[in-house]
Amino acid sequence: MPHIIVIGAGLGGLSAAIRLAYCGFKVTLFEKNATVGGKMQEVISENGYRFDTGPTLITMPFVFEELFRSVGRNIADYLTLVPLESACKYFFSDGTTFTAYCDLSRLREEIARVFPSEKHNFERYFQYAKKIYDATAENFIYNPLSFSRLLKSNLFDLLHIDAFSTAHAANARFFKDSRIVQFLDRFPTYVGSSPYLAPATLNVIPFVELAFGGFYVKGGMIELAKAYHKLAEELGATFHFNQSVERILTSNGKVSGVQLENGETLSCDAIVSNDDAIHTYAHLLGEKKVEQQYEASCSGFVLCWGIGATHEQLAHHNIFFTSDYKKEFDEIFRQKVMPHEPTIYISISSKSDSGQAPEGKENWFVLINAPFLSPAYDWEKNKLAYRDLILRRLNSLGFSSLDRQIEFEHIITPVELKMKFNSFRGSIYGISSNNRMSAFLRPRNRGKVKGLYLASGSAHPGGGTPMVTLSGKFAAELLMRDFAQT
Repeated sequence: MPHIIVIGAGLGGLSAAIRLAYCGFKVTLFEKNATVGGKMQEVISENGYRFDTGPTLITMPFVFEELFRSVGRNIADYLTLVPLESACKYFFSDGTTFTAYCDLSRLREEIARVFPSEKHNFERYFQYAKKIYDATAENFIYNPLSFSRLLKSNLFDLLHIDAFSTAHAANARFFKDSRIVQFLDRFPTYVGSSPYLAPATLNVIPFVELAFGGFYVKGGMIELAKAYHKLAEELGATFHFNQSVERILTSNGKVSGVQLENGETLSCDAIVSNDDAIHTYAHLLGEKKVEQQYEASCSGFVLCWGIGATHEQLAHHNIFFTSDYKKEFDEIFRQKVMPHEPTIYISISSKSDSGQAPEGKENWFVLINAPFLSPAYDWEKNKLAYRDLILRRLNSLGFSSLDRQIEFEHIITPVELKMKFNSFRGSIYGISSNNRMSAFLRPRNRGKVKGLYLASGSAHPGGGTPMVTLSGKFAAELLMRDFAQT
């Protein structure tokens, strides 16, 4: 029975472990932290507030359902996916509010109400974004990246991916109202990129959310990772927590095992790394130069606030836009500093799940896009000052009593992300997509060293819970294909 070591218990590592264990491989998983989930974690306060500190919304539920179905299970026996009425409520700097309903007919009505001159343009845009999805589905989303597959593709279909415009330029091409452009420009941030730099291919992201809807996991997003963990153990995978892998060992150009932090070495026949792809190559394999080949994605500054009041004007997911979006991304990606007037995202899961906060109170997960770690910004010096800036901005947006309502606070910076998750320069998504060829340049699931496979948000097909789950699927399938040929 071949022995496979999986490094990391994020969704990618768990997804691969599930498939490999089901197919009869001996699977041993090492996780440096105390719990599964990778960046999908939670914070629980002593007074009953609970916060998702990673993903707060999921799309493409069929990806998760397929994982369970592929090993003879029903996802409904492990967790409950809750369809949301809206994916997000948007607050523009001119006072306009716009709700992105998950039902397309309601969304169209809302667009006609808020952006009446753009309703016909939205239909054109939706079909444009669908063409990107159709063109990328086979080659980029649902299969490992393969240039042989690309060569067999219809060249006309590949022209639909719109790789030579930026996301912002494409959005502005369809709409005259700058507010709906700003709404659509937000989606490249889902993979840590700037709409002013990233290719318009990323306009597949709004199509996915608008077409398939947004979902929440009852009990908190961590329940998804816990369900993966439970299933993997049922299938025979073995887990070791609080044990960090320090080196990948090789022999004759092939992986041969791992060395743990305590110095212990273990042999294996192959490795699936759910670790950050750049950290895997640069630190576990010692290829330091790889860090210079990629730009990190943006990171995030997080405030978990237990709020001793309710705010009826807010939904489960909320965005307060800056008045100058281009300046914000210039500060993040060019100046590498925190934006002076940031866009603020607030997720309040207690709006959909009453058990997430005490009665009559709310759990605010506040996220601001941040630059990856660099000498340009000193988090030790600026963390509390930036927290106060966010509080002042929210006060100016109508939450004048917020400072008196905060009963619990937990702060997360890019420094913590790097320390806890080995994330590339403290980024959330590993590698940015601020490059026309980013889809082709992302690390592949079959690693550079024989017997190594990558399954993470920094590898193909990218960041986000469904994409990382697919990354684990691809790593497992490639591994099994290679073993079948030997």
